[in-house]
Amino acid sequence: MTEGDAMTQYRGELDSVLFKTDPCRFLERAIKEYVCTSPLNHLTAFENAPMVEEPIVAFGDGNDPIFQNLKGVIGEFHMTPREILEKYVESKHWRFSAISGIRDVGVVSWALPLAHDVRFPERTSPYGGSPRYNHSRWIGIRLYECLEQYVASLLEVLQCHAVAPTQSKFFEIKEMSGGWLAANWSERHVAYACGLGTFGLNGLMITSRGCAVYLGSVVCDRALTPTPRAVSHVAHCPYFLDGSCGLCMSHCTGSAIGKDGRSNIACLTNLRDEQAAHIIQMGLHEGLVGPAPACGRCSTGLPCEDRIPALPSRQQA
Repeated sequence: MTEGDAMTQYRGELDSVLFKTDPCRFLERAIKEYVCTSPLNHLTAFENAPMVEEPIVAFGDGNDPIFQNLKGVIGEFHMTPREILEKYVESKHWRFSAISGIRDVGVVSWALPLAHDVRFPERTSPYGGSPRYNHSRWIGIRLYECLEQYVASLLEVLQCHAVAPTQSKFFEIKEMSGGWLAANWSERHVAYACGLGTFGLNGLMITSRGCAVYLGSVVCDRALTPTPRAVSHVAHCPYFLDGSCGLCMSHCTGSAIGKDGRSNIACLTNLRDEQAAHIIQMGLHEGLVGPAPACGRCSTGLPCEDRIPALPSRQQA
């Protein structure tokens, strides 16, 4: 990187001018710089190898009707960007510099692509939970959480109100009828709304760097130029488009993925009640950490693991 293309924070200086003129470019640089330089982006048990590669970043208009539509997809309890931001601002109880109403609402959403050395062993791990992948899930939580907190804090320093929904006291995971769990802020659905990617048969977000990614987001009271969104919410999945692929169905050892998509109940049952026992029985638990093996079978060893898979129609074009 040349000095003329300096990143958001260079030698301790904050480029507030860039933020005022091009907040999307500012935020994208800030997120990429944080991941590139953070000591948290290392697997200390594996010679400090990086966990994730360069992030991809997208933006949404928090007033976009699609966020209201998500209530019909997930449930009325799912918060819109405006709702979470209003709750957050009200909770500040500011006596001075308080705002009477929020006009602009922006959403920044990003994906952290897992490094090749993290993904590779998970492709053939019999029941998922290969050590590197497992560490990226449970040790990596600190990186994913701190990045969200960093982006929100950076925006606050720049005199915005900003909140990382999944890190806030308003975030909830509800048990739905039938036993499956649903969050009142879905990073996957927010990522789609912001143009970061589309859904696959495996229920994951297929981004330009594939579906083996970790997602994050922050909401602020600043207008952000929306990233163009795919017309269809499944535009990147060959199975939904022409019936090809479907490899994730056989990759899932918990039989949680079928022709209609992923069953959250079957996935949860496998992770909670079955997967760990299989791994221990096979003697594959050495070096694992955390409360569960952390399965990545549905995101690795697939055409959509690290890219948008090619379709026959695309190849002909």
